[in-house]
Amino acid sequence: MSPEARSKDKIHAMLTRALLVFTMLACGVAASAQSTDKNPLAQVKALKCRFTIYASGTWAKTTQEPAAQVRQPETLTLDIDEIDTDSGSGRITGTAGPSEVTALLTLSSLHFMERSVTGTLNITTVFSGAEGATTFRAVHTRHDYLPLSLPGYVSDPSVSQHYGICEKTK
Repeated sequence: MSPEARSKDKIHAMLTRALLVFTMLACGVAASAQSTDKNPLAQVKALKCRFTIYASGTWAKTTQEPAAQVRQPETLTLDIDEIDTDSGSGRITGTAGPSEVTALLTLSSLHFMERSVTGTLNITTVFSGAEGATTFRAVHTRHDYLPLSLPGYVSDPSVSQHYGICEKTK
């Protein structure tokens, strides 16, 4: 390899390293700029949620093909309080009484996950709004299955997704 070619390779390698360092620094700045502190839900300590419409899913017994129905039930109401996004905890009170939940604050939403030893999983997501907002769009998803077989009856998984709003109460 000629001295001129080696010199060009060294310059190319230095430019590549410089570009890599610049890219890493730029990504670090961008990541730190995307803080959850700017999410309007970051300071919320309690919410009252109302879900007025939902979709439920079922499976055909013979073909296992899924089907869905949209329904307007009586309003499902959930009270979420003791929200601590730093420790990732909260409490939801619904139709079955209070339950401790995991809370996760992201850039654009606040998620609550409730799970039981029987396999039930409920997830409530509250979507952030404009700065100063006190009402937020929300979705509540339920997944439940307790296998049960009796003469003439076999249980099915129960799944649904509820749509509504949550209002900041604290």
